[in-house]
Amino acid sequence: MKNNVILEEQVFLFIQRQPPETRKRLRETLRAVESGRIFPEPLENELDGFYKLKVEGFRIIMQAETSKSGPVFKAVYAERRGVVYEIFRQILRLE
Repeated sequence: MKNNVILEEQVFLFIQRQPPETRKRLRETLRAVESGRIFPEPLENELDGFYKLKVEGFRIIMQAETSKSGPVFKAVYAERRGVVYEIFRQILRLE
């Protein structure tokens, strides 16, 4: 099944700032979500309703939506694994 993947500006800029090999792996993983080969894992507790996509030492936080054309995954935040969840929780509290 084909999925749509939409990148928020922060995710797009984060990927652009990475070294070429890392950038390539991040893009390949997002394409795998589009093609349905990979499905992001659901998060729990405070981040219930969001999903994580693991790419080596990085995480991409996503939201899932449904449209007429099929599932849509919106990549809303990306960062290094060690800090991604804490920073994203802080962002959610500010909104």
